[in-house]
Amino acid sequence: MFCDNFFKPFKFVLVVLNAFFCFSMPNAWAQEPIQRQADVIIVGGGLAGLSAARTLVSEGLSVIVLEASNRIGGRTWTKNIPGGGWIDMGGQWVGPGMEHILPLAESLDVKTFPSYHKGDNILIYGGKQQKYSSDPAVGTFPISQEELKDYQSALKKIDAYALEVPVDAPWRAPRAKEWDSQTLATWIRDNVPSPGAKFILRVFALGYFAAEPSDISFLHFLFYIHAGGGFHKLHTSGVALRFAGGAQQISEKMANQLGDRVLLNMPVREIDQTGDLVVVRTEHDRFEAKQVIVAMAPPLAVRISYKPNLPANRDQFSQRTPMGSSIKVHAVYETAFWREKGLSGQVISEDDDVSLAVDNSPPDGKPGILAGFLEGQEAREWSDRPEAELKKKVLEAFVKFYGAEAATPVAFYKADWDAEPWARGCFTCVLPPGTWTGFPGVVREPVGRIHWAGTETATEWYAYMDGAVASGKRAAANILLILKKDDNVKKTK
Repeated sequence: MFCDNFFKPFKFVLVVLNAFFCFSMPNAWAQEPIQRQADVIIVGGGLAGLSAARTLVSEGLSVIVLEASNRIGGRTWTKNIPGGGWIDMGGQWVGPGMEHILPLAESLDVKTFPSYHKGDNILIYGGKQQKYSSDPAVGTFPISQEELKDYQSALKKIDAYALEVPVDAPWRAPRAKEWDSQTLATWIRDNVPSPGAKFILRVFALGYFAAEPSDISFLHFLFYIHAGGGFHKLHTSGVALRFAGGAQQISEKMANQLGDRVLLNMPVREIDQTGDLVVVRTEHDRFEAKQVIVAMAPPLAVRISYKPNLPANRDQFSQRTPMGSSIKVHAVYETAFWREKGLSGQVISEDDDVSLAVDNSPPDGKPGILAGFLEGQEAREWSDRPEAELKKKVLEAFVKFYGAEAATPVAFYKADWDAEPWARGCFTCVLPPGTWTGFPGVVREPVGRIHWAGTETATEWYAYMDGAVASGKRAAANILLILKKDDNVKKTK
């Protein structure tokens, strides 16, 4: 007791001195070492960031790629499953007309195969479960003639309007302010009279955006349609092919080529361009470069601290670009038993939380794999709920769709993209009314020595893997021009 009382004053002095040195002399005791330097630092190890890195390295520049996650690939994520086979937990579809992702895959010796579309699709609508041909040249949605007519009329209008929206500057469309002042939901309400046509258009919004029609600016919807080449092309070419072995291997093979230039588990906390070089800080490390590419979705990129602060318009734009809401599930079976029943595996349902399901099996159908999607509001309601509850709900729907055999899969997988720490949603950003016209030109405009990439900056195949690859190549090309110009200026001095 005596000793404790005797030393109390000295303990207090030591605490005060420790606090003084820790807070008053951080440079003396906590100076972070410079870890590495490069010509360009790329934040994000998905298709966009890795494509940018590959382009820059091919031109002789030094590059560092900082990926926050413990894996590369971004919103492409492939899992190998026991007994052979794989599942794409994220992005998976490509098709003819995609001029960036397909040549890239070919250069990396990644093969494609046709998505399975043989047999009958199923539509559950109005309390009825009906089959219809998966061949768009033969089959149409089994809704009433009046509803089908309204649906086809709406598509015709949408395709015509979409052509008026410049893909590189949607805000310059002749009717941009009118279209950007309403949601897709209000346009459907005012222009599509029949319930069946309205339902199918909602399903398309869920399938393309993982969002509700009420979330989406009508101008943004039209831009998306134009960027994908029109409704028909999106509905056919957009889902025509898959990658044998899964989509993530494209990123994995690019990362293998880049070697130790790619660093995982490196979430970037700060980008400081107040000095001669841009300083990029992670939790414990420091990197320096001449230029930086941030290859992330805007709502994630804005979580990084910037010095100086981002321009107000850039920050405000990013705050108005939420991610879609998506849960993707897979049920694995020994065989694709639904094929024997003459079913394609594709289901659209009005009555179930699983609004869309597809055959996601390997080419030979062994194992048989069904993928189900909970999108928009359904995904929000199910996100973070116990997987056992979700599995029960999904399998009940699959039994309804495909029969009793669907009740007992050999494995079940879930990807709750809203809960993924470095995605916080999928498939891509959803622009609400007022965003395109309120912040024109912001989406791709560099901020000093910071350049933006990611499928959200694409002008063709926005939200697709092709758009991501194209965006990375564009950002890299811009930097090459800048650095070449800087070198020429130095040579003339």
